[in-house]
Amino acid sequence: MSIISGNSTSVTSTGKQNTNRVKADDSLNAKETAPNSKQAQNAAILSAHERVSLSSNNESLSLLYKTALEGINAELEPVMGKNASQKVYDAGTDTSPKATADRIVSFATNFYSRYKEMNPGESEEETLNNFMDIIGGGIEKGFTDAKNILTGLQVFEGDVESDVDKTYELIQQGLNKFREKILELADKPKESADNTEADTNS
Repeated sequence: MSIISGNSTSVTSTGKQNTNRVKADDSLNAKETAPNSKQAQNAAILSAHERVSLSSNNESLSLLYKTALEGINAELEPVMGKNASQKVYDAGTDTSPKATADRIVSFATNFYSRYKEMNPGESEEETLNNFMDIIGGGIEKGFTDAKNILTGLQVFEGDVESDVDKTYELIQQGLNKFREKILELADKPKESADNTEADTNS
């Protein structure tokens, strides 16, 4: 009898423990579900807010600027090391297509002298072409990423789309001017050397 009674007590206490554990698990699940649903709700609110914000041209071009800089940084990393640049993102600055394009061109081309130092022995034109290919790839990636984000948020249309396209066009113009300027500066020492030689011969 005492043996049965002992087992019965043991079973009963085990049953109570299991019931308590189930209740604790249910309580824990309820606690975990509440924050998860709250997080989902917060994410939905942020997404809606982001969509409203990005539908304004200024915010869309700010995003474009940020993703372009990140794209350039990623492309430069294998050549110039990790974090070759600080990821600059100035909120509240002029985000017109021209200002955005100017800042992206300035940011990208500022690395040329350092790139040239790290790649000695090549001709100026070859060094420049390689550099332009690298930063050009970064800019392309940045634009693609920005367009994908804006398209996903259903705001890549109208003024936003035309401003992004205009910015891209102005960046290409700026890069071409930079290229011409560097090649022109590279030719000047040759011209002065030729003139000196001509003066000596005469």
